[in-house]
Amino acid sequence: MATTTSSPRAVLRATRSRGFRRLVLTEGKVWVRGSDIFWVLLFPTVLILGQAAIAPELREIATGDTWAGTPFYGVTVINVVLPAMLAMPIAITALTIMPASFGGFRERGVLKRFSATPMRPQSLFAAHFIINVTMSLAGALIAVIVTSALFRVVEPNNVAMVVFGFVLGMASMMALGSLVSARVSRASAGTAIGNIIFFPLLLTAGVFTVIEPGTVLYQIARVTPLGAASQVMSYGWFGGSTFPWIQIVAMVAWTAVLTPLAVRLFKWT
Repeated sequence: MATTTSSPRAVLRATRSRGFRRLVLTEGKVWVRGSDIFWVLLFPTVLILGQAAIAPELREIATGDTWAGTPFYGVTVINVVLPAMLAMPIAITALTIMPASFGGFRERGVLKRFSATPMRPQSLFAAHFIINVTMSLAGALIAVIVTSALFRVVEPNNVAMVVFGFVLGMASMMALGSLVSARVSRASAGTAIGNIIFFPLLLTAGVFTVIEPGTVLYQIARVTPLGAASQVMSYGWFGGSTFPWIQIVAMVAWTAVLTPLAVRLFKWT
């Protein structure tokens, strides 16, 4: 009987595959224990309900000259801000949790120990991408389910486009978060730098104010990773007169440029 001998490269790939699965599970447990999951899973829901409580106009139907000719005409105004709320857990995981986590790992010497193994920076980033996408998606789903139960939320015109905008937004934001995480030496530094980027991007996503198409802020927002994600999800939900090619290209560009840059600049200590 003939025997098959695995090549050293195949053995190495299998070892890395098993190691990566273990890394995802381990980092997932650390993430749950070390992160305040309230901010990812529940804060977007709490924020949108709080806005609806203090701003009665969000519970009204979008009619009149203000909304005429827009995809939001005839729906509850709270629908307008929902895509922005779905973008929030993306920003929280990418810019407030991930940089602080990597800064803490570097501060405690965890990454230095990883450097002595076959583990590569891109494997660490990929593991955290999987974890953060999972948790962010859970937070977004909770926000949609609760809001739909309490208010008149319309069904998405194109669910695939909404999901596509969410995942692509997650990829571009994680690329930005990875760039910060690649260099921060302490958890406090990761938190500080992440927050400096976090709040302006929330503005571009429409969290603080409704961004009307055609305005200067809208034009700026559509080339930012979080603003583009919010606009693509809004297009998928309600449709629109113009396909969001610019927003999609912007998110792809952020991801394609920042991801390899983060890997190149990554330091273990």
